[in-house]
Amino acid sequence: MLTFRIAITAAVMAFIIALAACLIFIQLATFHEAAKAAASSAMEAASANTLSRLETDVSELSSLVRLLSTNPTLTDTDERSESDKAIASFKAALQELPQTDSLYVAYENGSWLQVRRLDVLDDAERRKLAAPPEAVYNVNLVRPISEGLIPMRRIFEDEHGNEIERLDLPDYGYDARERGWYRDTMQSNRPLVSSPYTSFSIDTPMITLSAPLQGRVRGVVAADLKLDKFSDLVQAQRPGQHGTAIVFDSFGSLLAHPDYAHLVHSARAHPSLPQLPNIGQIRDGLVGTVLRNWRGSARYEGSVRDTDGRDFLFRLRKFSQRDAYSGYSLLLAAEDDFAAKVRQLQDRGLIIALIAGGCFVPLVWLFGSRMSDSLKRLATEAAALRTLAAPDDTLISSRIREIHGLGRIMAVARRTIWSFAHFVPKDIVKGIIDGSISTELGGIRQEVTILFTDIYNFTAIAEVADPDILMRQISRHLSAVTEVFLAESGTVDKFIGDSVMVFWNAPHPQLNHVERACRAALAAKAASDALNRQFKAEGLQPFIIRVGIHLGDAVVGNVGSAERMEYTALGNSVNLAARLEGLNKEYGTTILVSEAVRSRVADSFRFNTIASVIAKGMTTETRIYELVEAS
Repeated sequence: MLTFRIAITAAVMAFIIALAACLIFIQLATFHEAAKAAASSAMEAASANTLSRLETDVSELSSLVRLLSTNPTLTDTDERSESDKAIASFKAALQELPQTDSLYVAYENGSWLQVRRLDVLDDAERRKLAAPPEAVYNVNLVRPISEGLIPMRRIFEDEHGNEIERLDLPDYGYDARERGWYRDTMQSNRPLVSSPYTSFSIDTPMITLSAPLQGRVRGVVAADLKLDKFSDLVQAQRPGQHGTAIVFDSFGSLLAHPDYAHLVHSARAHPSLPQLPNIGQIRDGLVGTVLRNWRGSARYEGSVRDTDGRDFLFRLRKFSQRDAYSGYSLLLAAEDDFAAKVRQLQDRGLIIALIAGGCFVPLVWLFGSRMSDSLKRLATEAAALRTLAAPDDTLISSRIREIHGLGRIMAVARRTIWSFAHFVPKDIVKGIIDGSISTELGGIRQEVTILFTDIYNFTAIAEVADPDILMRQISRHLSAVTEVFLAESGTVDKFIGDSVMVFWNAPHPQLNHVERACRAALAAKAASDALNRQFKAEGLQPFIIRVGIHLGDAVVGNVGSAERMEYTALGNSVNLAARLEGLNKEYGTTILVSEAVRSRVADSFRFNTIASVIAKGMTTETRIYELVEAS
């Protein structure tokens, strides 16, 4: 017959060969879909990055202008100067937000103060401002004069704020109050994001984020974002090498396009076209095809093919930003950009499959070995049930559901039996498991040593003690004495309130069971004394232990009913041991034993003779002794 390892290896190899053939067929059949999925995923990421970039830029600038709109330096007076404190604030903000072109404030009296970064301008834009090559900042100040003229002072500074050059333009003609961003903000009295427009000074498309001043004077504080720079940032997020990313607002004005500068030039070169680039200008190419078929929906996606026969996926979506600003993003991705990666992965997968095929025999052999090991561990766990060893937290796991489930069941069984042994003596549990102890009602007569212990005056203590504290205290006491009884291999039969019943020589024979019981009684007293010292330190009432021990015949076995039974010892010997424990109160002793106990271990322990008594419920006289110590 085949071994388990050989059988599983042959079966799995046959299955793997069939599965590999199916997978190769499926891989070839789904190649095109994989490329589309990769392109779609890239577009999703690019769309998120693009909109995140726009949202970040707009959000940061919007937060800045909102903050500046409450700055007392700007809101308490409309008198601005070349040494204005607001200039330093604007410079610091420009350094923190490099996407910002300029910051400025305009007032109802016509005053206007602007700070612009020059390092973000190209050569043509710098020439329009007549900026010196070493200039880093441009400060513009407009203060209307009584003759109705609007002169402007243009100051150029280096990176340290040192003035390089100053230009006075007597009738520059820039009235901020006539600009759209100022009128719209003052009319709405809330922060706004403007539509794209052409800058008055550098003739460059940009958008403005503005907020009305919240103070003594009326006016608007604003920040500019150059759209050509924003286009470069958006295009960097395009999906794939041949992908395209454009952004336009709800009116069709372009905010970002890979050929933004060219579109701006075309718009200015043709009087019939708008002053700023608009999606209406894009008539050719894939973008033009998508926009012509778009019907203004918030979501539009599909695929198009260029003149070279290459397939592109496109996705057009509407977005909304804070301050009621919204628009659309359009992304196109070439399938070939991602198909190449898929083909590369496919070739690599075939090579790996061939290598894996050569290694599969030892791998499957190893797999069979691991299954075999799991089964062996299950057998070990089953054997551990007999020893009642404490279960660990490591489960027998397997990728085979049945084995994994069996491992979990075995762990539950082991923990259940281990827990059961905390309620029933372990020797009895072991006997039930190995069949040496019957689960039928009935018992046998045999010699046993029985020990009873309780706490002196416990009822009076319980009447005045806090129940929760008392429960914890009695549990500590019972744990301490039980530990010493188990150390002497006693069978802890039951707890009766504060009392404990223990016997030896059952369920299994013990040659020195009387000696064990006496040692356990002395050890229990020592453990109780040590624990009482702790109780006194904690302000608790000490527990004075009393013990009675008797040796005699008893009926040992299962009593109760078929539904509920317990393994215990019954008979006069048990009753006498209990009565001996009670007689400690009468004679002021701690451990009382019967004549039968003393005569069996007289050479091993020292006893004091107490009296001859007829214990309650007994008919014959019994001589009793106090167990003092081991000799």
